Amino acid sequence: MSSHPIAIDMTGQHLYAAQLKSVRQGFSIRGLFHRKMEGDAAGDSGAAEAWVPVFQEIRKERSFVGRRVVMHLPPPSVFRFPVRVQIGEGETLEEAILRESRQYIPFPLEEAVLDYPSLVSLSTRDGDFSKAMIVAARREEIQGCTVALEQAGLILEAVDLGLCSLIRLHRAVCGTGQGAWLLCNIGEETTLLAAVTADSILAQRDIPWGMQTLVQKIRSGFGIKGPEPSAESILQEYGFLYEDRDRWKEAAAAAPDSRAENACRAIYQILSPCTDELVHELHKIIGYVRSEESNAALECVYLYGHAGLIRSLDHHLEKRLSLATQLVNPLSALVLSEKSVPADRFQAAPFGLALGLAMRKVSWL
Repeated sequence: MSSHPIAIDMTGQHLYAAQLKSVRQGFSIRGLFHRKMEGDAAGDSGAAEAWVPVFQEIRKERSFVGRRVVMHLPPPSVFRFPVRVQIGEGETLEEAILRESRQYIPFPLEEAVLDYPSLVSLSTRDGDFSKAMIVAARREEIQGCTVALEQAGLILEAVDLGLCSLIRLHRAVCGTGQGAWLLCNIGEETTLLAAVTADSILAQRDIPWGMQTLVQKIRSGFGIKGPEPSAESILQEYGFLYEDRDRWKEAAAAAPDSRAENACRAIYQILSPCTDELVHELHKIIGYVRSEESNAALECVYLYGHAGLIRSLDHHLEKRLSLATQLVNPLSALVLSEKSVPADRFQAAPFGLALGLAMRKVSWL
């Protein structure tokens, strides 16, 4: 049996799965799997039974080994919030966290499974406090996932948080610095934003903005009704290229005709207003960190996920934010083989969270 479980990342209509194996140089990809889910399977975890056919495909995938699974619940199934707690007399830290969390969870505490991936102790003139990032999910939803996996012949070993997987991947690829990092994972419909340090989560937010926001604008702006030309291919080839004059000139010189300049300009004019919401949310987190965490200077914005499929998005955001912005290839920390990686390596970008999840150590395996 493989010592590395199969990692399953479920986000909206898409399921990404990955499995790693240990090699002398670190991690290598054993296999990748992607499926777009339709109908009930594209809903939240209340439709867990609709996932069984997809889980069965994963079980039959020849590149995967073993039956053990670690997974992310779909974002709507997970509740995240920060708490500031002070331990009362005769109270444990866990009891204090439960007491403070009760008011934020939209269902009975007895039905919840809680964890706190970030916990920082503080000493002030008013006493000692702890700041924690709380993660909560309904117990019945986790049980539903467990049953659905069992029906497909798989065994759920652990449920993880997408943010934890993103941090794990970031540490593997980029290491850690002395200040704070702003992580941005762009998904199909939702984008995960988080400000973190080496030992704490400062702020975290999911926003309803993603790859499809840009795809729909391209399709509408150019009147694309059929599958070709693909809006996704337009984003990958042109994206925000027009804003970067040097890159645009290089592309125009290589173009078969003079229409490249007009295409770059038209696409940029369509896309540019679409990033306003993303930039606004990034500014909010940057402002919060600078006002509340004076000792944690932001070093850089790191882009993951579908950002790798949107050309020059990193340059565009860097100009809008006036902060260094870096596009990260999630395969950078992995030993690659021809069998384990898609022919077009850009297509591996959306597997970032699944790869970070696959790096999770499950001690009993």
